[in-house]
Amino acid sequence: MRRTDPQRGQILPVVLATLALAAAAIAISHRVSRGVAQESAVVNAADAAAYSGAAWTARRLNLIAYTNRALVANHIAVGHVVAYISWLRYTDQAVEQIARYAQFLPYVGPAVRKAEKVLSTVTKVSARTSGVYIRGTDCYLDVLTGTQYDARNRLRSGRVDEAMRRVVNGHDESFRLNEAPAIDSIPEPYKTAMSARLYAQRLSSYRKLEAVRPGRDNGYFQRLLSATIRHDGGLNRWLRGTDNPGRPRYGRGGRIWDQSVFKVVRFRKQGVTQKPPLPDAGGWRSADRLQVGFFNPEKLSWGAWSTLASGRASAERLSGNYRGVQRYARLRNPPADDQLIRVPALVAAPLPGADDSNVINAHLSIGEVRYRVPDDCGRHCPARERPATLFNPYWEAALSPTQLPGLP
Repeated sequence: MRRTDPQRGQILPVVLATLALAAAAIAISHRVSRGVAQESAVVNAADAAAYSGAAWTARRLNLIAYTNRALVANHIAVGHVVAYISWLRYTDQAVEQIARYAQFLPYVGPAVRKAEKVLSTVTKVSARTSGVYIRGTDCYLDVLTGTQYDARNRLRSGRVDEAMRRVVNGHDESFRLNEAPAIDSIPEPYKTAMSARLYAQRLSSYRKLEAVRPGRDNGYFQRLLSATIRHDGGLNRWLRGTDNPGRPRYGRGGRIWDQSVFKVVRFRKQGVTQKPPLPDAGGWRSADRLQVGFFNPEKLSWGAWSTLASGRASAERLSGNYRGVQRYARLRNPPADDQLIRVPALVAAPLPGADDSNVINAHLSIGEVRYRVPDDCGRHCPARERPATLFNPYWEAALSPTQLPGLP
């Protein structure tokens, strides 16, 4: 008979136990490494989604700011055209008066009459062309208003979530964004806080903006228009005037000069452009006139002014029906900390090998939309201490620290 080695019988169980422990260690190590890798992927996906949501929002806010600037600039351009036509009509009438008195002078009379005919033709053609231009600008203002509406619509929570979800799916299609199971897996009181954060985000960006009509905004658009005109010397000269309806008040205009000849005859030029606060932000009205006054030696004072030439123009009469800026977007209440919107991204994924579907790996990241004037903006930029506005494209995206302690 063959003898059995007793040591061999003792080694076999040890080898089997060692192999079992090694296999378990390898399985646990693999599972842990998979969990760590997935946790890292979840964190990266949450950060990318939050930043993408903030960037999506910041781009739309900057687009609205650019369109607001375009609305103001094109509306001012219409006012400048109206002032130019008024000045041309005044000049045409002034040259006509000069031609009437110079017709008996040899060489001078025919030359002035020729110039008057050319100027009259230029004035009529310019008036007709300006009407076409103003109507075209009206259509362009409608396009800008529609662009603002589309940008505001893309700030609704569903559109922002859709943009973030595409980023999350790019990391892993099994990941979920801002869904109820992920929120339910968070322990209290953070679960309630996260639910409130997501609910507030769904009302955040869209609800903090409003579309208003000039003339029904407590004078906000009118004040912005006046500040823009005052900021530029050329615009201030051509478009300075009151904001009241009615006949132009010449003394408040910018196209003014006064000249006396030998202290006997005095000439005065006045020009003004008014912008009545109409609900549709239309109503540009401009007027120019040239006056003469004579010194009265008996009373030792200047006599009353007499008008030699005048010209008038209005946006409504030139175009037929200038509607102007009908609506524009602005902030309801500018934030004191220049942080308008915070975009949360709660990304969740089932833990590897977990049987319970409620056992998930989740991470919360928060994107932030900030209003910040650049350092190298130049001397024409607004002061940093001024509140945020939708008339300056200085909105940017950033990641914010998680404000729910205890979450990964």
